[in-house]
Amino acid sequence: MDDLADFISQMAILVREEAPLHEIPHGSRDLVGAGAVVDHGPWPASTCAAVLTLWHRAGWIGFSFRDPPAGWDVAPAEWRSRLVHGEDLAARDIDDILDHPERWVPEKADGHVQPYRTDQGAKTPQEQWFDLVIETARSLPLRPAT
Repeated sequence: MDDLADFISQMAILVREEAPLHEIPHGSRDLVGAGAVVDHGPWPASTCAAVLTLWHRAGWIGFSFRDPPAGWDVAPAEWRSRLVHGEDLAARDIDDILDHPERWVPEKADGHVQPYRTDQGAKTPQEQWFDLVIETARSLPLRPAT
């Protein structure tokens, strides 16, 4: 699998796993037997945000916020007062968070926001998820700036 296909595939997996935004740019690691490891990522947060934005605009993902574990020192966010159904972010707040991936850090509430598949997203074949973002992803960096 090439780097671009791997990136999109891993992004879809991270959404299914409802990984917090602060974890997504770091990528993931697979243990594939006999101690072998396959690393995916890291990727620029802005590249991750671009893909998540497209999936969100398609109606395939939403974003929720659950309080971080007790004892974590997380700066609060003013959008918390606008949560819908107790956990879901309002559309304008999602747009703002996706426009500012530099805030996706564990010390800020934005970093603890979690993407999730909507009912529509769960019914959409993975091939469509890939097809929707491939052209945009081709034009974005897949490696963080050093």
